[in-house]
Amino acid sequence: INDFELYVSKDLKQTAYQDMDYTVDLGFDLSSKDKRTRTLEELKAKHLNICAILIENDFGKNDLESEIKWGVDVCYAASELGVRAVRINSVMRPQAEVSEKEYIERTIKSIKKILNSTEGLNVCLALENHGVLGNKREFIRDVIDGVESKRLGLTLDTGNFYWFGYPLDEVYKIIEEFASYVKHVHLKNVTFFPPERNEKREPGFNWPDSAATIYGGDLDHQHIVNILKSSGYDGDLTIEDESLNKFPEEKRLEIIKKDIDFIKSLL
Repeated sequence: INDFELYVSKDLKQTAYQDMDYTVDLGFDLSSKDKRTRTLEELKAKHLNICAILIENDFGKNDLESEIKWGVDVCYAASELGVRAVRINSVMRPQAEVSEKEYIERTIKSIKKILNSTEGLNVCLALENHGVLGNKREFIRDVIDGVESKRLGLTLDTGNFYWFGYPLDEVYKIIEEFASYVKHVHLKNVTFFPPERNEKREPGFNWPDSAATIYGGDLDHQHIVNILKSSGYDGDLTIEDESLNKFPEEKRLEIIKKDIDFIKSLL
């Protein structure tokens, strides 16, 4: 594997990033043109490539301009690095006193500002189906329709619609609906007991116990990959195995290798 997704903070550095009880600090610094050039040279020398840049923005925050600036700055950095997708969030911590309609409007407004400020760049924003609001089919549809830009697409997290509570059969229908917008992919799997698989569940039901290996969960990733191929997607398939905490540390690399072999079999 030569490609990887890179998290970048607001100061355009890859500061320590924690996920699934792991803290990673690779030391990337994209805060100046010279440093971006140096990073690109180092990656080429090691035959590595950034498939997407990830930011953990939240368009629900009060300081919205700071979140927008983060997106703009990273788009320019991505352009210099030859990275075509910047993975973004929508609203991560919705407040009860703010309506969903208002959050949709805030998300549309924020994305439009980023796109307008980066006009002419060969970089797209890839909105992930992430969080409670961000996984709602209607929310995603309204944002896409409201922005109306070919530079807005999706980071499809294959497990998150299922995590959110959509029945398994409906998950595939949602992926089919949005497949033509996909710019970047996170592969994830989840598992439930048979009676729960095709029932509507509460978001995050039985999480993290429901986390599964990519090769071992309920989702039919061969079917999902076929849907994406049929829509014309030929980009990355990024591993996001959130079941690793269920295994002893000495077994986790073996699990990742099995994930990789499984994904190769889908292509």
